[in-house]
Parts: sequence; structure tokens; C-alpha cells
Amino acid sequence: MTSVDSPHAVSVTDQPFTAVVCQAGPCRPHGSGPDFMPWLAAVVRQCPQGVLVRTGCLLRAPRCQAGAAHDSGCYLLVQPCDTARQPYGAAIAVGPVVSRDDVQTVEAWLADGDLDADRLDPRLRVRWQPA
Repeated sequence: MTSVDSPHAVSVTDQPFTAVVCQAGPCRPHGSGPDFMPWLAAVVRQCPQGVLVRTGCLLRAPRCQAGAAHDSGCYLLVQPCDTARQPYGAAIAVGPVVSRDDVQTVEAWLADGDLDADRLDPRLRVRWQPA
């Protein structure tokens, strides 16, 4: 596994959020592909009010069934919240994150703190509603 290192210094937000990242099936790094978790952990750690949660499948989609290919990217949910960790607004589904460019785009979006799905690159917006 390789880590995904961002070459950019990023100023970070103090806007509270929780990032929930899938570690199941095809979201889990495999072989020589990039490992999204060290990068995500580093970005969230830089945000004073950011929290990272690792979980199983977020999508309950066919792509997550046993035997799915490991080349279809990682998904996460980002939930804006207040300083008491009370969520506000809808959770924002992000993915698939498959490249260094995707990682840098998500990094900049999280660090900015304006967690509006419309500000996220359209290729990284998941068009589904969590159950």
C-alpha cells in the first residue's frame, strides 16, 4: 500500500464535522493502489473540530458484495455539526475517491469548511440518499 501525500500546505477550518469512511470491500485499499486512510486521518487531525470514523459499507450497493473489484474507489460521508457534535443539515456523500487529484479536491473542500455538496466537484458527488 502507498500513502497519498498531498503536496499542498492547506489552511484548515475550525468548522466542526464528522467524516465517516468506508473500509469494506472495494473501498479498502488493495495491492499497490493508494491508501486513502492515512491522508484522510491527517486532514481530519489538522481540523480542530474534525472527527474521523471508520466503518463498514456505507452504500449497501452491489459494488460492495464479496468479490467486488478493488479499483472502484473509496466513499465517505461528511456530516457538518456544531461544537457539541450535534449534526445539522444533511450528511454529504462523497466518492468515489480514486486518484491523487480526487484526494486533493476532497482535502481542499474539507479544509475550507463550507461543507456544501454543491461546492464539491461534481464527479465526487454521490447522488443517493442514505437509508
